[in-house]
Amino acid sequence: MAVNVRRGLEIPEPSDYSSCEDDDVTYFTDHQHPDNNLPESARVINKLLNNLVDNAWEVISEQEKIKRDEQAARQIPVLSATKEMKLPGRTNSIVCSEDGLYLFLGHINGLSVISTSTLTCVRTWQDERVELTSISCASLGNATHLLCTVDDMGIARLFVHHMENIYLIKVINETEDINQRNICAKFEVSRSGDFGAAVMTSSGSVWLDVYRFPQDLWIKELETKQSTQTSQTTEAKLSPIVLLMKIKPPEIPAGTSLKSPSEVLQKTEEGSIIGSGQNHLISSRQWENQDAAFRKIFMKYLSSSSVRPPQQKAEAPSNCTCHFLLHEGFQSMPGEAKAARDIPIAVCLWWNGSHNLLHYLLLKTPKEKDSEPRPDVLWPNSQEILCSAVSACTRFTVLGLDGQLVTIWDRRFGCPYANIVIPGDGAICRMKFLLQSQLPVTPLFQGPFLPTLQLVITCRNGACYSVTAGRGGDTCTVALVERPAGQGSYVTVAEPVPFLKRLILLMQRNGQVSIWKTEDETPVFTLNLPPTHGLGSLREPVCQLEPVQQKLYITGDRKTSLVKMTDRKEDESSLFIFSFSECSLMDLYRVTSPAVSEKEPRATLSDLEEACKLYLQERADSWKERNRNLPFQWEQLSKRDIK
Repeated sequence: MAVNVRRGLEIPEPSDYSSCEDDDVTYFTDHQHPDNNLPESARVINKLLNNLVDNAWEVISEQEKIKRDEQAARQIPVLSATKEMKLPGRTNSIVCSEDGLYLFLGHINGLSVISTSTLTCVRTWQDERVELTSISCASLGNATHLLCTVDDMGIARLFVHHMENIYLIKVINETEDINQRNICAKFEVSRSGDFGAAVMTSSGSVWLDVYRFPQDLWIKELETKQSTQTSQTTEAKLSPIVLLMKIKPPEIPAGTSLKSPSEVLQKTEEGSIIGSGQNHLISSRQWENQDAAFRKIFMKYLSSSSVRPPQQKAEAPSNCTCHFLLHEGFQSMPGEAKAARDIPIAVCLWWNGSHNLLHYLLLKTPKEKDSEPRPDVLWPNSQEILCSAVSACTRFTVLGLDGQLVTIWDRRFGCPYANIVIPGDGAICRMKFLLQSQLPVTPLFQGPFLPTLQLVITCRNGACYSVTAGRGGDTCTVALVERPAGQGSYVTVAEPVPFLKRLILLMQRNGQVSIWKTEDETPVFTLNLPPTHGLGSLREPVCQLEPVQQKLYITGDRKTSLVKMTDRKEDESSLFIFSFSECSLMDLYRVTSPAVSEKEPRATLSDLEEACKLYLQERADSWKERNRNLPFQWEQLSKRDIK
């Protein structure tokens, strides 16, 4: 045992004390009491701090033990797959028909149609050189479905599924010379099947092609050819599709050569679209001087990555995200034509790196067409747009902006509905709307004018949030999954369950699949695959929620060792089905009138007078609830010390 040895009682000078190596060695020989050389007052303070830390640690340990005991007492129910189906190969995409009768699988070597009632393959389209990576589906009625697909080589194909037969209608970017072929990044069809949009790239440039599909003619032609063609026919010559517009990214504003405001007004034409920055009176020299002055004043606040020479041009957009929009609003936009039925009237889009959300009308009144389409509506935003989503009724468009900002735009009023700041430092990457049928029914703020909206937001750092937003800044953010310490707990899929109240499906990189409440921080159910299988892709799981039959489809691969994996000749993939309709544990959360699809009933307003009547009626019906909440609101204002 070490013993402290002191050399006299004299207190050395500071300079001698600091340079005496023997004293340091002697004083700290006793490792159990290294503070014996400190003054008595310092030792007392040190002892008090140690006691404080020990007491705090005991309290924290006790709270953690209580929390662990509560979680252990609360056993999370585990649901297992009810059925399993072998897949023909590696499956990259799954979509279901609107009636829930068919599944369409995009996989290596082609496309397959699966009957959900028998889980058998009823028809396939095969090509050994093709591996489909994405599918978009729309129902045309009469057991007819339109399929837009993209393969791993960037080739877009248009299929039609009619009476359990598959026909290839057209290869969108087909060319004789493969070196001149345009690459398709996305190919999507509108919900009604009337329009399609394809994002094309070639030689560093990108644009959006919007097509009109003559589905009424196709159905008649298919019914006529059904009796003459055999079941082995895989191609059908139908009426050609129509290219409505080719939308290119807006040009970066440059110095103008215009000399007077009258010339600017002539270039602006009707003046119905503002904010694009295309028509102005700023010369190139003025912009250069302004940029130089700005950088000179704020140089210390600019990061090295943002400092760019004035002559260097900004990078051109490399991708585009678009959404088809139904009719909404009190009055028509300039140039809008009336739709014969419930079909899209416009497409909204944004280019990566841009702050603006652009709207283009699809049904314009007959007039002279422009050589290049111009946006009919422009909504500016404070930050760069990172992701977007549209509600089922297409009234609300939510944008995830840089800086953890979320803006919800209301198309009915043409202004932001809510602005939300997400906690943390992760960039927003995905967002989803919950259907109105999933939300609790409350008498206040649930009318067609001021509904309560709920979102599920996923960030790049693996965090996931549930956000409830209302008009006037009433928002609530719940962190379902905080930023994980390891990448294994990152959330890869956050999907609302359309037939269960306020429940969402979460998938994580570690293979965990669970169902969470939107207002809770713990899962209510856990979904397990068989021990012999795991998720097909941990980073991008392939799954599909089917609302009609209330089922979840997940692809899984068999777990094999490295030796067996090298000897395996083909993928051992399976499709696992979780049937929620057969589970009694879901009765508490089941929606009484589940949405057959994402088509929610919309309040169709013919004119402004009808809209005003509906608004006043809503205010009259909710006056009792508003009066009950008035004292609480005044109490909150008094606590804020507002003078």
